This record gives sequence, structure tokens and C-alpha cells, in this order.
Amino acid sequence: QTADLLFSVSAPAPAGGLLVNVTTDIPRSVIMPEVIIPAGQTSVSIPVKGGEPGGGSLFVGAAGNGEVTVPITVTQ
Repeated sequence: QTADLLFSVSAPAPAGGLLVNVTTDIPRSVIMPEVIIPAGQTSVSIPVKGGEPGGGSLFVGAAGNGEVTVPITVTQ
């Protein structure tokens, strides 16, 4: 199954876009593309696909925006 995740920051992304660093402690459970907020935008929606069942976290950070930990559970 696939769900969309919305990533947003408080200020518009700079020229060239803003790379959002997303890592996880359950890499076999979470399948997603690289996250880049387009230049001048404050958000982007990314499809996330569930892989193997598991539970853990997504660790999300972007330059100047700190890091957020998001709990995630993937079920069959």
C-alpha cells in the first residue's frame, strides 16, 4: 500500500530546492524517493510505500529546520 506524506518547512526553499534528509531504522519496511522541496515552495508531498511489516521511526531533517522523529508502523 502507498500513502502520501507531506513535508513542509517554515520558509520557502532556496534556488535549486531544499533537500530533506529522511532516514529510518526500518529500511525494509519503508520505500520512498528522495525528498526535495522545490525552489520557492514550502512543502512537497511524497508517496511512501510499505514494504516488510515492522515498526520504527522516520528521522526527518532539513538545513536550518532541525530534526523530527516520526513513529511509523507497517502492517500486512
